[in-house]
Amino acid sequence: METTLLVKPPSPTTPFHSEVHSDLADFTLGLIKAMLRTGYYAPDHPEARKTFAGLYEQFKHLIGTRSELTYLVQTTRESRTIIIDGYDLTPLSLDQVMMRGMADLFKSRFLEFFDRWNLLSFSLKADIGAEEFYSFIVLMSQPPTASQGTPEAAERLTHAFLDQHILRISTVFNDDVVGKHRRLPWRVEMALSRLRRDLRLLPLYKRATPEQIQRVKMQVIDDVIRPVRTPGLLKDLLVNCDLVAHDIAVLEGAEIEREIVGSLSEEMLVATAWELVKDLERRGTTQAKIPGEGSSDEAARRWSVLQEIAARLCSMGSTIEDNLLEALLRQQALPLEDLPPDIRRAVEARQLTDAFLARKDGYLSGLTQIGQGGAETELASMVHRIVPVLLRRKEYPAVADILRAVNKARHLSPTSQVLEEMVGLVSQSVATEDTLTQLINDLNSPNKDRRDHLVEILVFIGPRAGLRLLEAFVTSDNKAVRVSTFEAIQRIGGGVLQTFLSQLPEIEHEWLVICHILEALGNLGDASAAQPISRLLRHTDAHVRQAALGALFKLEGAAAEAGLIQALRDREGGVRQMAVSCLKRIRSLHPKALEFYAKALGHDPSIAPETDAVLIQVCQALASFQTLSADENAKAKTILLSALQPVQQKSVLGWFKGRSSRHSERVETAIREALVALGTSVSN
Repeated sequence: METTLLVKPPSPTTPFHSEVHSDLADFTLGLIKAMLRTGYYAPDHPEARKTFAGLYEQFKHLIGTRSELTYLVQTTRESRTIIIDGYDLTPLSLDQVMMRGMADLFKSRFLEFFDRWNLLSFSLKADIGAEEFYSFIVLMSQPPTASQGTPEAAERLTHAFLDQHILRISTVFNDDVVGKHRRLPWRVEMALSRLRRDLRLLPLYKRATPEQIQRVKMQVIDDVIRPVRTPGLLKDLLVNCDLVAHDIAVLEGAEIEREIVGSLSEEMLVATAWELVKDLERRGTTQAKIPGEGSSDEAARRWSVLQEIAARLCSMGSTIEDNLLEALLRQQALPLEDLPPDIRRAVEARQLTDAFLARKDGYLSGLTQIGQGGAETELASMVHRIVPVLLRRKEYPAVADILRAVNKARHLSPTSQVLEEMVGLVSQSVATEDTLTQLINDLNSPNKDRRDHLVEILVFIGPRAGLRLLEAFVTSDNKAVRVSTFEAIQRIGGGVLQTFLSQLPEIEHEWLVICHILEALGNLGDASAAQPISRLLRHTDAHVRQAALGALFKLEGAAAEAGLIQALRDREGGVRQMAVSCLKRIRSLHPKALEFYAKALGHDPSIAPETDAVLIQVCQALASFQTLSADENAKAKTILLSALQPVQQKSVLGWFKGRSSRHSERVETAIREALVALGTSVSN
C-alpha cells in the first residue's frame, strides 16, 4: 500500500545537486551501495566488509550536532522520490543532493529496498553504534521473499530489529500511517505515525530494563517533535495525539500531550497557545460549548491541549502577557482560583484596570482629592496596580490623565503621606527597563498627541528615563520626534538637560531644531543652561548663532553683555541685528557698543556697510539713552547728528551733483526719531 506525502518541492531557482551537500551525497551513495552489495554477499564476505569500511565513520562525521537523519518516500501523482530530512532546515530531495544521472540511477535501487519491506521511512539516530548501524544495513539488504511489499514483510523486519535489539533506528511502514482522514500536514502525519510506532515497540524489547525503556521513551518523543519547528505544526501535533495514545502500553493518552508540552520552551508554548486560541475563536468556541470530557470532538481536543499548555506556563512561573492571559481566561483554560499568586494578582490588576477605564472620570475626580480624607488608601493602591497595566496596553492618554490628577492632588495636599507613597511606588513600577524600552520606541509615533502623552509619562519617570531619551534623540531621523524627545529632556532638567546641551552641537545638525531648542531654553529661565548655550555662539549656522544670542539674553539679561559685544563682529547681519536689539534693551554703555554704533551710522570704510534693519536697531538703541545721564545722552546725540551729515561724492561728476545723504530715507527717519526721543529736533 502506497502513502502519498506532500513535501514542498524545491524552488525552481534552487539548482539540482549542490556542492554544499556533497558529504550527504557521498554518504547516501555509500549507504545504497552497501545495501546492494550486502544483498549479494554474506556479511562476513570480504566484498561485504570492503563495502562497510569507513561508512559508519562517514555517518558520524556527517551527522555532526544533528539529532538524526531521515530517508522517506515521497509519492505524488507524477513520480516517486526519496526525501532526506534532518540535514538542512528544510527537506531535500535526492535530486538536490546527487548529480542528476547518479540520482536517476540509484534512486530506483534505493526505492526497491523501501518497497521490499513496505517501508515509508527510516531515521538513523546520531547516537547509533557501529554494530547496530551495520546490523541495520544487513537486515535491509536481505533478499526478497514471497511476502515482499506486504504487511507481513514489515512485520518480519520489525521482529528482526527486536531480536537484534536495534533501538536507535526508527522506522515507519506504509500501514503505520495515522490521521489520513484528518488531512494533516505531512510533517505532523509522519511525526504522529512514527511516534505511535516507536512507542508501541518499546515494551517488546525484552532485553531493555525499565530504566532504559523510560529513557528511550523520552528520547523518542524528543526526536519526533524536534523537526516540528513551528507553532502551527506543534498545535496540530498536540491536538491529534489521540491518534497515537489509544493502544500504547508505556503511556496513557493525556501523558503524551503532557510529555510533549513539558519538553517545549516557554516561547514555543506561548506561540502554540496563541495558535490554539485563534482556532477556537475562529470557530466561536469556548469551553461552555465544548462536549464533556472524553469526547473526540476536535474543539474538545484543542481546548484540552490549551488547558495543558496554560497549566505548564503557570508551573514554570511564566509571566503571561496580558493579551494571552485574557484569552486563556476567556476560553476558561485557566481558572482564576488555580492561578499562582503572582498571576492571580496580575489578573486582578487587569480587572481593576477595566473598572477604572469604564468609570475613568469618577476615579480621576477622586484622585484629585487624595490627602483630603475619604477612601484615599484604597484609591492610591488601585492607581499603583493599574498604571503598569495601562502602560502595557499602551493606554497612554489614560496614564497621562492619572498623572495630571496626581500632580493636582500634590498641589492641593503637599504634605499627604499617602499621596507621596503612591507616587514613589508608581514611579518605581513604571521605570523598569521593559517599560522604558516600550515608551521610547513608541515616542517614534507620527501622532503628536500620542507623543505629548508619552512626554508627560517620561517626565514623571524623571532622570531614570534620561539616558534612554538621549539615545532616542541621537538615533531618530524624524525632526518632530526629536523635538518631542527634547521636550521631555527639558522638563526633566537637571543633569539630563546639562548632558544633552553639552552634546547638542554634535548630535543635532538641523538649524531649525536647534533654534527651537534654544527658544524653549530661553523661555525656561534656567540660568544653568547659559554656559552650554554660549558654545553655540560659534556655530557655523547664522540662524543658530542668532537664536543662541536671544536665548542667552533671556537667561542672563545684562550679564550677557560680553557675548552680545562679541557678536557685533559676526559676519552675518542678522546676528549683529540681534546683538544690537539686546544691547538696546539693557541700555549698554560699553565702549565697543558705542564704537560700533558710530562706525555703522558713519559708514566707516573699515567695516562692511550695515543693512537698514541693523541701522534702525542702532538708532533705537541710541534713543534708549534718553533716561541716562546728560553726558551719555550727549554721546548718543553726537553719533546720530554725525549720521545726518551728507557725504561729498569723490568723482568729478559728484562736484556738480553736490553732497548726498549717507543713508536711506527709512534710516534717516529712524535717526530723526531717535534725536527727538533724546530731546533734539532736526528739520529735514
